[in-house]
Amino acid sequence: MVMKSDRSFLLLIILIVISRLPLLFGGFGTDGDAWRIAKSAMVLWDEGIYHVSRFPGFPVYELLQTPIIALGGSMASNSASLIIFIFSVIVFRSILRRSNVPHPDLLLISYSFLPILWKNSAVTMDYVWGLFGLLASFSCILRKKNMAAGIILGLAAGTRLSHIAFIFPFFFLFEKDERKQWLALSVCTIVTTIVCYLPVIRSEEFLLVAKEFINDAGGYSPFKRLAVFSYRIIYSIGSIGWLTIFAVLFAGRRNIPAVFQSPLAVTSVAMCLTGLAVFAILPDEKEYLIPVFPFFLLLLSHIANRKQFAVITAALLSYGFVSFDLIEHSVEHPRVGLNIQRGYVIKEYMGRQEINEKRSQLARTNIRDSSFVMIGLGPMFWLENPLVRWDRANEKKFRSDCAVSLNGREVHFIYALYKPQLDELRRRGYTIYYWNDMKEYLQTFVGYDLDNESVQPVNTSR
Repeated sequence: MVMKSDRSFLLLIILIVISRLPLLFGGFGTDGDAWRIAKSAMVLWDEGIYHVSRFPGFPVYELLQTPIIALGGSMASNSASLIIFIFSVIVFRSILRRSNVPHPDLLLISYSFLPILWKNSAVTMDYVWGLFGLLASFSCILRKKNMAAGIILGLAAGTRLSHIAFIFPFFFLFEKDERKQWLALSVCTIVTTIVCYLPVIRSEEFLLVAKEFINDAGGYSPFKRLAVFSYRIIYSIGSIGWLTIFAVLFAGRRNIPAVFQSPLAVTSVAMCLTGLAVFAILPDEKEYLIPVFPFFLLLLSHIANRKQFAVITAALLSYGFVSFDLIEHSVEHPRVGLNIQRGYVIKEYMGRQEINEKRSQLARTNIRDSSFVMIGLGPMFWLENPLVRWDRANEKKFRSDCAVSLNGREVHFIYALYKPQLDELRRRGYTIYYWNDMKEYLQTFVGYDLDNESVQPVNTSR
């Protein structure tokens, strides 16, 4: 049985909510894309103009988030992600109930508190929204509701375009005499996805965003792509998690051939391979692996006995609190060696506190009147910051994220200034500063040495 009773399942839901409460506050998250989504929502709400937050566009999520963010801010949008995640837990439970899966209660606990899902179920990002659609579509196929499955998978692809690739592993859920139904599902998915992306195609800046994305993506050499791919897979669940899984797989290696006798397990293998293939194309974020994890857990439950799966669950959950790393991060000269660092969930919570402290210090810095400060930050700086306001007029003029101080002086904050803009502002009598924390990034972005231009630093580091 998946949870011995509805009371046990209700207790699980309560624990999920309690565990996410600290992450519902403190902004949209540590990922700058979450703040771009919020900005896109505000523009659409205030001006009725849809702007993609980033390539290739995430229209279903961005449109759904617009009234939530406009009316309730980050707490409302983070809470909406939590609600959707709870729905995904309910759907995952229904999948386990319909399938002869070993250790379903432990499997559900692992899914509910897997650190990468724990973190992303309380941020303003589309990851768990797309995952919910993927699981809901999967569940519909198991219940022979194929048209509904196609529409839902299309909506999931409208939330995150890469989800359309999961049409292919769904093929294994159909018997030989049902393959025409899979084709109908595929057509329905593709049509729904195209309809979802019509606002993106009609968006004025879509081609510009696409061009910038292609230029950035082209910077990966094959070796770097492989290194990033491997690194992010490892640290999606942590070194301890992988070591535990490999030990269990080795111990249960004789059970692996039997896994392929189950259609659900075969489909799960196909889902995992599809997710890894999509991730290999663009391994930018560990979160891109999120669609893989429910099906990876399903496979592990077929191989491991109950005691082994309990050990795996404990190892996976521990990564939320502590990480054992072989590289010292966030230092100028990383050293190889055992380093104990913040876990995935703790890192997200502390990261939000640090972001809020930094942006408050930056906004409060004593800067002379009639100044511009290059900060290398977009809406993460000014959204829900009571010390500044969004400067839409300058943003349209400079085509860069802008804010203005509310401390009674004319202090403008801008993402960055190109050389002609810098010279023009100086000619008009403005003093130019840069945020020292972002010096290296800014110099890469603007293409000139800040020291040679005698731009003054603003230091908020302690």
